[in-house]
Amino acid sequence: MNETTPPVQPKTHQPAKKNCNTIQVVLVTFLITFIIMSAIGVGAYVKATANSIQFSNDPETAAAVQKLEDVANLLKDNYYAELSDADVLAAMTSGLADEIGSRYTMYLTSEQVEQLNDSMSGEYVGIGALVTMNKSGLVEITEVLEGSPAQDAGIRVGDMFIEVDGDDVTQMDTVEEVAIKVKGEAGTMVDIVMYRSSESRNVEFSVVRKKITNVSIAGEMLTDTIGYIEIREFSTGVSAQFKLMVEQLITEGAESFVFDLRNNSGGLATEVIDMLDFLLPEGEIATIRGREDGKAFTHTWQSYAGAGVPDDMRYAILINANTASASELFSGCLRDYQKAYLIGKQSFGKGSGTQTFSLRDGSAVNITIFRYYLPGGDFIEEIGLEPDLDVDLPENTAGMSLYQLTLEQDTQLTAGIEYLEGLE
Repeated sequence: MNETTPPVQPKTHQPAKKNCNTIQVVLVTFLITFIIMSAIGVGAYVKATANSIQFSNDPETAAAVQKLEDVANLLKDNYYAELSDADVLAAMTSGLADEIGSRYTMYLTSEQVEQLNDSMSGEYVGIGALVTMNKSGLVEITEVLEGSPAQDAGIRVGDMFIEVDGDDVTQMDTVEEVAIKVKGEAGTMVDIVMYRSSESRNVEFSVVRKKITNVSIAGEMLTDTIGYIEIREFSTGVSAQFKLMVEQLITEGAESFVFDLRNNSGGLATEVIDMLDFLLPEGEIATIRGREDGKAFTHTWQSYAGAGVPDDMRYAILINANTASASELFSGCLRDYQKAYLIGKQSFGKGSGTQTFSLRDGSAVNITIFRYYLPGGDFIEEIGLEPDLDVDLPENTAGMSLYQLTLEQDTQLTAGIEYLEGLE
């Protein structure tokens, strides 16, 4: 690990468009997207002429079409490199999805689709870190996995990507673009420059990539009667693992649980619904409202009779600013049923769901197709969940991953234990 001299401040630009999603470096994933995967082809067929795309004939639309034509011709005639018609159309395609108005609606290259699929499997080749796009438009580390190449190299929570293999990544529009730069073959080296705000300097790392198997869930007994389960992401198969872990800890004496959803940015809708169905009596999980095939729809997700836990089971749920999407549905739903008490910091605020539509060439479009409303009626987009008990971590824990915190340092976990002990 080497330090740059002098340290370089990160750019504090605010790009016109940044997709604030979270992935595991290299990785990896739309963690803050409430994903419903789909293998369905979009079915849009583009002919050789633009006239095959039909628009209405009103003056406003006609002016917009003329403007598009003007911009395309200006680019073709004046851009420093010659552009083909296919180049222009490719830019239109990605721009249409990326700029439509929802930060979670975006065009995905075939490489990004591969990363998305890898992330849901829980295995990838990378450096072993969770990241997000922060408010300054920089990709920031939110968690370093135990035993990972990132940990071995000395990368810390809060470090921000400045360069990857000599290339400036501060201007990249999405987390996926940075991930592609970090991604490579197992055993190869990637050189990374990170800005460490706690020390006001840049730090250089050379990290050897390796295959990472991310454990999505982990648990243990905290006391004779309190179980602890950390849910890192709602990836494929996590619901089945969750049920088995809850049942196992109940056999070990658990009468209540701390669920740790800090830095869990979401995942598959099917997984979180199945987990809530296991924990809840018959009733509403959420109502979703959106559009599909040109028509508006409203649908209610339900839990059914036969919960897998006693009806008097209670939970303390730990949340923070990186708790998002499916994690917010999980936490908010249990609180609305008065079964959970939320502890920590205000959550991210993603109350919408997306569907990934595959395209013919292996690329895809991720489209926001619905908004979800909690059982109590709340819509949390751009708002998040306010904790019942606001608790900060100590200042001396800055840069530490959750697994590195002692019980004394982890004031949020301690508060969860104290709350549940007070119910006994």
